Amino acid sequence: MNPGEIVKNQMIKIPWPYSLTISGLSFMLFFLQTGLDLLRSGQATTGTVVLMAMLGLLYGTAGIALLAVMVWALSQAEQRGLDMEWAISTFALGYSATFVYALSGLIFSLAFGWKTAVAFGVTGLLWALRPTMFTIKQMSGDRVAFSIAMTTLCGAILLMGWALLGKFGG
Repeated sequence: MNPGEIVKNQMIKIPWPYSLTISGLSFMLFFLQTGLDLLRSGQATTGTVVLMAMLGLLYGTAGIALLAVMVWALSQAEQRGLDMEWAISTFALGYSATFVYALSGLIFSLAFGWKTAVAFGVTGLLWALRPTMFTIKQMSGDRVAFSIAMTTLCGAILLMGWALLGKFGG
C-alpha cells in the first residue's frame, strides 16, 4: 500500500475550484499577518491590512492557478495523462501546511502581539515547496533536475510577490 498513490487518487476527486480555497485562505492569512506586522510598526493603516488580506486571497487563488498552469505546460504533463485541472488542484492542495502555519501565526499574532509573518508565514510557504516539487516531478515524468529548477522558480516567484506586496505598507 503506497500512501502517495492513495493521496494522488483521492486528489483527483476534489474539484480544482475547491482546492483553491486551501491555497487562497493560506495566502490570505499569510498576507494578513504581514499587514498586521506593518500595522504594529506604524507602516500601514487598517485599510491597508484589509487590502493586503484580499490581495493575499487573490494571490493564493489566481496566482497559484496561473503558476500551476505554467508548470503544467512547461513540464508537458498532458502527454502523461495529467490534465490542467489536476495540476491546479494538486498545486493548491500542496499549501495545506502553509494554511496550518498561517493560522497558527495569526493566533500568535493576535494573542501575543508578535510579528509573525516571517516566522510562520514564510516558513509555511517553504514547507509547501516539497509537495510542489513532487507534483512537478510527477508532471515532468520524474525529471529530477527539471523538478528542482521549477520548484526553485516557483518559490522565488511566490516570495518575490510577497515581498513586493509588503511594499504597500511601507
